Amino acid sequence: LVVNLIPSLQAGVMAAPPVQIFFGSQSGTAEGFSDELRDEAAERGILCQVVDLASFTPEDFAACSVAIIIVSTYGDGEPTDNAVAFHNWVSNPCNDGVLKGQRYCVMGLGDMNYSKFNNMGSMTDASMERLGATRFYKRGVGDDSQDIVEDWMKWKAAGFWDALRQAVADAQREGPRAVARPAAADIAMGPKNTNVHFFFGQSEEDGAASDICEALQECSQKEGMTVATTQSLEDRKAVKVLDKLPRAAVVVVVVDATLDGLCRPAQKLLRMMKLELDANSLTSKSIHFALLTVATSKCNNSASAFRDSIKKTAQPLFEAFLRAGAKPVDESILSYLDAGVENVEQKSAEFISALKRHAATVSPTAAQASSSAVTAATQPTTVPACATRILWTGSEAREAADALLGLWPGATCDQMSSLKILAGAAQKREQVVLAVECAERSLGDDAVGLLTMLRATPLPLQAQLRQLRFAMLVVAATDAGNAGERASTNSARGELTQVVAPIEQVLVRFGGTCVASSIVDLQDTDGGKLEKAIVALQGGFTDGGAPNPPAIAKTTVPIPVPLSSPAVVSTAPQAYGTPQLKIAAVGERLPAKSGSVASDVVARFYFDAEKVRVLKIRELRQQPNAEAGLATAEVEMEATGSLRGYGLGGTLSLVPENDPDDMTAMLPLLGLTPSDLDRSITFVAEEGDDMKVKQPFPTPCTLRTALACYCDLGKPPDKKMLQALQPKLQGDARNCVERLLANAEALKLLQSPALCCRMHEWWALLGVVPGSISAHDFFLTCPRQKPREFTIASSPKATPDRITLCVSMTSQQVLEAHDVVQQLCESGCLPKDAALPNRDRFFGMCSRWLTSRLKVGDTVLAKQRPSPLHLPEKDVPIIMVGAGAGVAPFRGFWEELRISKQVSAPAALFFGCRHPEQDWLYKEEMTAAVKLAAPGSLALAKMQKGPKRPLQNLHTAFSRPGEGQQGKYVQDEIRAQGQSLKIWIEKCHGMVFICGSSAMGNGVLEVLSEILDGGCEAVKALRKENRIVAEMWG
Repeated sequence: LVVNLIPSLQAGVMAAPPVQIFFGSQSGTAEGFSDELRDEAAERGILCQVVDLASFTPEDFAACSVAIIIVSTYGDGEPTDNAVAFHNWVSNPCNDGVLKGQRYCVMGLGDMNYSKFNNMGSMTDASMERLGATRFYKRGVGDDSQDIVEDWMKWKAAGFWDALRQAVADAQREGPRAVARPAAADIAMGPKNTNVHFFFGQSEEDGAASDICEALQECSQKEGMTVATTQSLEDRKAVKVLDKLPRAAVVVVVVDATLDGLCRPAQKLLRMMKLELDANSLTSKSIHFALLTVATSKCNNSASAFRDSIKKTAQPLFEAFLRAGAKPVDESILSYLDAGVENVEQKSAEFISALKRHAATVSPTAAQASSSAVTAATQPTTVPACATRILWTGSEAREAADALLGLWPGATCDQMSSLKILAGAAQKREQVVLAVECAERSLGDDAVGLLTMLRATPLPLQAQLRQLRFAMLVVAATDAGNAGERASTNSARGELTQVVAPIEQVLVRFGGTCVASSIVDLQDTDGGKLEKAIVALQGGFTDGGAPNPPAIAKTTVPIPVPLSSPAVVSTAPQAYGTPQLKIAAVGERLPAKSGSVASDVVARFYFDAEKVRVLKIRELRQQPNAEAGLATAEVEMEATGSLRGYGLGGTLSLVPENDPDDMTAMLPLLGLTPSDLDRSITFVAEEGDDMKVKQPFPTPCTLRTALACYCDLGKPPDKKMLQALQPKLQGDARNCVERLLANAEALKLLQSPALCCRMHEWWALLGVVPGSISAHDFFLTCPRQKPREFTIASSPKATPDRITLCVSMTSQQVLEAHDVVQQLCESGCLPKDAALPNRDRFFGMCSRWLTSRLKVGDTVLAKQRPSPLHLPEKDVPIIMVGAGAGVAPFRGFWEELRISKQVSAPAALFFGCRHPEQDWLYKEEMTAAVKLAAPGSLALAKMQKGPKRPLQNLHTAFSRPGEGQQGKYVQDEIRAQGQSLKIWIEKCHGMVFICGSSAMGNGVLEVLSEILDGGCEAVKALRKENRIVAEMWG
């Protein structure tokens, strides 16, 4: 291991507080705990800094003396989106020992309903210890399925603060420490210093890719090469790891394959590369790759007979790497290995030997790139003169661009036909003028196409567009002979600016900077007016500051950067202004604010989510009763943008909308009226327009949108909001909130599900009068509307352009709310006469919105992610167990099985509901999917003509079937079919999928432990092997 030493910082120079709190969060819980811990530490005289792991760099993390890491587990035991880079780094064995001298502790958050509960907490804790850091306090475990706040409080109360004080004292006594780190991955490739990045895709049964990968790594180390990455393709983040590889990286991809095709993890990588990596996106990095296809033949005859056919199955993956811009290693390198009949040790040595020879041939180029990067990092840079490029959409815009070209020396002109053109201009630091045609105060057809294309921009291209500096040129298309139309257009210049605002907003959301905008009408423009437009556009680029600096900026602390690490230089922190709410006058529209970024994890979802249209809604229950909380809707929406290629059994996250009645009730408290709802709002920096701001949600938007989509009005305020508003309240309300903030038990009651209190009801309980809360304070501190997750109920093969959800309304009886209010009154946290309105039932916000208020044509904010609920790669028996809306993924399963030509193994569905004539979801569709008889029955076989029937068996269980009939649950039906299921699972290697409530799911797991040999231990083992997959909630 080559270790570089960073000299200790000079005495008195502190780049950051001695304690840093790092969080990995998906829904905001870990982020909220981090902020709370920082504030509590400040009260105890300990200075802490909260760090979003999205900004993680190895150097900054290694320089931290005391690290508190709060991480959530997401999906199937995976890191949250903002913690992927951190997790990959701490998991890399090449970094062992680099954190020696650092003190740390970990708090892990998760949900006990998932088999890999708190996986990230335990893995992070073990990795930190392996890297040489010293644990100063025990690992905490928070369970969101029970009481995660109570777990958090108990963890802190068990000695955390004393341990933290001691850790800080020890760190201060020892003073600044020398930080060791391994050579970075982005170094010159050479015979002795080649970093190899391994990716492997393992079949679920009889696969050898993982073992082959280990053998290759062992040979690599013997040859003096460094194993920089070991990444399973099963991980949904694998494509992101691939996209973030350093320059001149050498990639080895090892995948299992059979005559039926690539293994499922390799197919997943192929699909994600097509979705997220644009053509030639890796070209600039000079990445080289080698693809090794692994077979496991049983004998030499079959190995020889099937070799060419199996190799062909890997060709699409090879072509995907070529499409992304990676270069193949020399053709002489081994590309196929049959682990069943060939000498693995010998073949691995041959493979690595060839790889080493190839690395030696390309090392001069890489070394040159490395040297250039170091020069850029250590020497002052001069800003080159930037070329101007005019990109047009629409015939009128083309005429305008041609006219400008004749008056703008050095400018070039192209049609905006591809995002690659825009990304290329950004990479070259060109000044881009987007000429966009508008007609009749709306976007022209070509401009609409551009907007659609931008909204579907792949993530790699989004990253390239962060460097874009652009100006908007609005080209009005008017009738040459219609003076009235031209006059109308001239008077509505402000409206035309708003017409193109969506294009500007998308580019700004990606990180681009809009420096100016101008409007021209070629039917009413002479040379002088065109020159004025050019001056305005040029002025934007000049006044907007120097062009974007090179990718590698100067370090904030004078730390020498080793020659081997040009790509990991720390960059100066971005300064952000203090956000101030700006509300437009009635009828006024606010321009998009360039350079704005999301203020937190939840806000990041708003900025990144797709806005999709609802196509169909239908009630699935035979006898719905919404007032009693009995409603289930099928919601179908378009699969556009990043939702294209969604995964079978995947998860779709949606941002719900508040009840209009709750929005109306909040308006007087903010000093607003219903007529204000259509006024535009945005956030600007108090320090001036030249400062960027972090925004809690995308703006400009209307007050209606902000209240409906981004503020959680369905529950009381949280501690953060109360702390911010308490000093500004008056009278008893101020005193009550002060006592509430000092009472930990009362704060816990405030967030209890039993309270069943909405935002406006809470302020009414306190006696807060209308106009007491400023809109500015409210929108900056109100709890964010968190996205809710639903399992997808459709097949991407059957309906690739549509995503279907199956959503049941959730509700609860209001039994304890008045008791909770009484307790708060008795503790002085509410006025003595406070009382909630009488109601019998409290409804879930998102499910009620989806089942009762959502309409066809509405748009929703959505993102999708894969889940462990997917069909097996092998043709083995499938057992599906779902109750109520838990049948959702299995509807996608039987749709996919229906169109599959290669699946012959049986599939059985166990479905449960209350009553067969009241709430049997998908009854007709489900029964139509069941085979009528065994293949030997000729009469029934004739009746089965038509669509394929994919289900071998359907077993139903009705808990409330009616008078005179005994109710039963799906676990009862599974017990009754125990012998058959035992054979399917134990003898035929079948898989079990469970989806539904925790009570149902745990009941099914208990029955399976009764059926299978080995009992509970057998069930645990099968869950670990992903042969029993459970997705449960509640």
